[in-house]
Amino acid sequence: MIESKKLDTVLLEIMARWEIPGLGVGIVENGQVAYARGFGVQSLETHTPVTPDSLFCVASVTKCFVATAILQLVEQGRLDLDAPLVAYLPEFRLDDERHRQITLRQVLSHTSGMPDMGEREYDELLAHPEFDEDAPARHLRSLAGRKMIAAPGERFSYSNIGYNVLGVLISRLTGKTFEAAMQENLLRPAGMTESTLFFPDIPRPRLAVPHLRTPEMTVNPVYPYHRADAPASFLHSSVREMCAWSLACLDGGGRILSAAGFERMWTPVAEWGFPPLYEHTGLGWTLGHYEGVRTVSHGGMGFGWTDFLCLLPEKKSAIVILCNEESYARSRTIRAALHAVLGIEPVVDTVSWMIPLVRAWTSGGSPAAFARYQEIKEDPDFYFDADDLLNLAYQMMCAKKFDPAIEFLELNLRVFPGHVDSWLFLVELHLQKEARGAAEAALRKVLELDPGNARAAELLLTTGGPVAE
Repeated sequence: MIESKKLDTVLLEIMARWEIPGLGVGIVENGQVAYARGFGVQSLETHTPVTPDSLFCVASVTKCFVATAILQLVEQGRLDLDAPLVAYLPEFRLDDERHRQITLRQVLSHTSGMPDMGEREYDELLAHPEFDEDAPARHLRSLAGRKMIAAPGERFSYSNIGYNVLGVLISRLTGKTFEAAMQENLLRPAGMTESTLFFPDIPRPRLAVPHLRTPEMTVNPVYPYHRADAPASFLHSSVREMCAWSLACLDGGGRILSAAGFERMWTPVAEWGFPPLYEHTGLGWTLGHYEGVRTVSHGGMGFGWTDFLCLLPEKKSAIVILCNEESYARSRTIRAALHAVLGIEPVVDTVSWMIPLVRAWTSGGSPAAFARYQEIKEDPDFYFDADDLLNLAYQMMCAKKFDPAIEFLELNLRVFPGHVDSWLFLVELHLQKEARGAAEAALRKVLELDPGNARAAELLLTTGGPVAE
């Protein structure tokens, strides 16, 4: 049995330490909903409380729904996982003849060699939303100039683009819009009658809006959405209905997909390499183990959201985490919920160095932030990871606060001078400011650290050619 009061206390402490606006947590245990809670507020502007029925964008957790819809079509004999994608979508094009070899299995498992959008490109797409029915087809046609990053089947490389192409395929085969097909064939049968993939349908009073650290916590000034990106990112659902989805996946099959179909999705295809939860990728799901128990999961993070769905099929249990801010606090809420399911004492755990540095920067800028780092660098209550400040800089970019983002990246690189991703993002921010010289200097550092970096090669073209000596 879930010790609800103890879990409540731990989650509230995590929220306080990480300054989280709103959080929804659900737990399925032994085939029934054992815990469904809302904490905090849907928006720092309205202060509407989060409830189990508040609607959050589940971000990339959407992909496991799309994968399940594709497997439904496979079970109906309308698709073959190992057939070329172009056999079903002949207008699909990339600027590489190898795109004709890409199979559905490879797209589902992120082994297709298809590219993905960069952070700045993704931000621009979502900042200019399109709502009409032709938006997905336009996006599909726009891919014709994209280069592949690997041969089909060669390696794992995450691609939102691939899942958006699958959305067009679902629409094509069903003769309905993607959103209508998913509603009819997946969401309603799973008991998710109030969840939707079409943003205009969301009842605004129940919407938990995304928040960014800029560095102060604020509502994202642009609600991120683009209809062409719905298959990769834009299911909106609640704790209560995500628990219903978990039960539909754990009930042995039949309601939305056969048991064999689920096992097909939950069979490893390629190594992901980040245990315990991200050991392998299956077809639309991430596979791993936690405390020796098999896990089938998917996470979502970006633009002011963090989400996680984790099934424990052997125990007929699951956890749902929905949050309207973006940080690695998610790992703490996931651990607390999993511990509650597995009968382990949930703990608050450490806090990112990002939290005290943001407070110090707000009062005294970069010198104060670095001085605060020096004060806490041996403190066991904090952990230190370069990705946390990198993620903070991404959020600032979303809010068009380029100068503070650059300051935090430079601070990050004082502590982690070999962090290639921070150097790469510094290049992009300098390009946003049209500071070519600074961009080239950062790009030289990337090539020094990682001469074969593929993203650096793309940025070389952006800067106009070889980096000056």
